[in-house]
Amino acid sequence: MKLLLQRHISLLTHYPKTLGYMFIFFTFLLFANNKTNASASFPGKIITIKVNTAGIISVGRDTISSDDLALYIRERLFKSYTGTGKMYDAIKLIKDGEPENVVFEIARKEVVNGQKKALNELCLEKYKRLFEDINSRQQQKLKKNFPVLFQTTYD
Repeated sequence: MKLLLQRHISLLTHYPKTLGYMFIFFTFLLFANNKTNASASFPGKIITIKVNTAGIISVGRDTISSDDLALYIRERLFKSYTGTGKMYDAIKLIKDGEPENVVFEIARKEVVNGQKKALNELCLEKYKRLFEDINSRQQQKLKKNFPVLFQTTYD
């Protein structure tokens, strides 16, 4: 045991630079690995809309009538933009149980209307014109920076 300890002390005194470099290298690898795993484990910001069997629409703890869903979506998307300069990454529409297809389709149409309203409000804010009236370069930039406004599937 004493001999083993002497060898370790001998290695430390003869190769301190090498051990320091190895420590830095492995620390870097560990940090880089944790960073990539951490970014992969955080999902983007998603608005999840649930339609239950009774036809009640809820987002988190909020219960929303189908008439108010478009306004709610517009407000959530645009407030997110005005607060941070970014928007949600996606909208998810989920069946909670077995809601009637008519109710679910109404909710889907209201989400689309809310996206359109948020898009027009964003365009008026940025360009003082509606989306249809801005040039194609500006339209492409909006599609790239705010894909949630152009989302067509809600799975």
